[in-house]
Amino acid sequence: MSVTNTDHSLQIERLRAARSDPNSRILIRGATILSMDPHVGDFARGDVLIQGKKIIAVASSLEDAARNGNTITIDASGSIAVPGFQDTHRHCWQNQLRRLIPDCNDNGAYLDVTHHWLGHHYRPEDIYIGNLISALGALESGVTTILDLFHNPRTPEHSDAAIAAFQDVGIRGVHASCGPLSGDWDNNWPSDLDRIRSQYFNTDDQLLSLRFATIGGDFAAEHVRLDAAKIRLARQMGLPLISDGVLGEACSRRINEFAAEGLLGPDLTFIHCLDLDETAWKLIADNGVNVSIPTTSDAIIGISDTVPSIQKALDVGIKPGLSVDVEVTLTPDMFTQMRTLHAIQRMMIFSRRYAGETDLPEALRVRDVLELATVSGAKTNGNFDKSGTLTPGKEADLVLIGAEDFNTMPLNNAYGTVVSGADTSNVHTVFVAGSVKKFGGKLVGWNIADIRTKVHASRDHILTAGGFDLDIFEQQVGLLGN
Repeated sequence: MSVTNTDHSLQIERLRAARSDPNSRILIRGATILSMDPHVGDFARGDVLIQGKKIIAVASSLEDAARNGNTITIDASGSIAVPGFQDTHRHCWQNQLRRLIPDCNDNGAYLDVTHHWLGHHYRPEDIYIGNLISALGALESGVTTILDLFHNPRTPEHSDAAIAAFQDVGIRGVHASCGPLSGDWDNNWPSDLDRIRSQYFNTDDQLLSLRFATIGGDFAAEHVRLDAAKIRLARQMGLPLISDGVLGEACSRRINEFAAEGLLGPDLTFIHCLDLDETAWKLIADNGVNVSIPTTSDAIIGISDTVPSIQKALDVGIKPGLSVDVEVTLTPDMFTQMRTLHAIQRMMIFSRRYAGETDLPEALRVRDVLELATVSGAKTNGNFDKSGTLTPGKEADLVLIGAEDFNTMPLNNAYGTVVSGADTSNVHTVFVAGSVKKFGGKLVGWNIADIRTKVHASRDHILTAGGFDLDIFEQQVGLLGN
């Protein structure tokens, strides 16, 4: 990718100024376009025109726009334009502890370290730093929307800090508020949700939205555990509800109970959905409940029956969103999630074929997987009216991925390049609602050295306060589970 103005800094300033000038336009020219909108289609070589925060045209050529004196042109030849990736579930506050426990062997060990041991030592400023680097790391990798399942609001100031970080970064996001899972706190949840909504979410015309979050598994304390009363409370408050840890027989039973009480609906999202019975899956599908699958955490941490529920979802007609979950163990980018899910689903189908089974479900194609990471993710996150596709009238959440870099050249299949070949290093440019966030391979407007200093200081405070003896080559005895 190249730009028409050789002064990189000046071009960035022009792009940033264009976002607030109603007469300025940004024209992305000559990209291979994967719009993910069947009505718009794909283009081997095409243009995208942005004005303000919205896409106003997508076509094979918008040459007339290029001649407009108010148009800034980006030469995107050699790049693939896709909608920004959608992460439907991540715990952002933890992420100055990235890869602290990369070989964690079960969910209990993860909970022991992050919630029971270290989580209650977080100050509001630590929450801010965790959410800040999560949001910036997301943008760096082409993720333009994160649902942050925030389960460490020990005081209202902790919640304020989590929201402020996302506001400062300018990422599209969902603040899904859940009470702490353990440790001392001031019992402000869920009562503080009224203040949070009034203070930060009094309009739909913004990048951030609010949800009521719970934990499905029986391992969760009663005050955060998913139940009928919390679904009713969320609806009384006018908030969608999302539940992490929807696992096993107990959750299957509760899903049946919710259905009997008429409580299931499209304003609910269930995460993981492991080891659920067939009746529960049918009820989820029949009632339009959304599903988020964190492929790598299910498989690598070994949660419940460990097999990501992609085929269970597809069998009942659900196209789930994808999610990262926990960076304390796992990678934060959507390329890994897409590739892992693609490999696991195909492995399961081909294993059944090898065993002699016939009349099998279709193996996922790369386009199907990109759809899960964009379209399905936007629907799960509740912002499909604004993002998830490159459609005129939607907000410009757009990513340019290099298709002629060393690891991607030559471009032989656009979907295959994005899903099977590219990685974070190939994300050259990122826009969120028409605002440039990454350009020429670098994040815009942030001093990484300054952030690094604050991240290290925050991590050191948390580990020292918790008496955690950091060893970058080994893990603490007992952290891996049995």
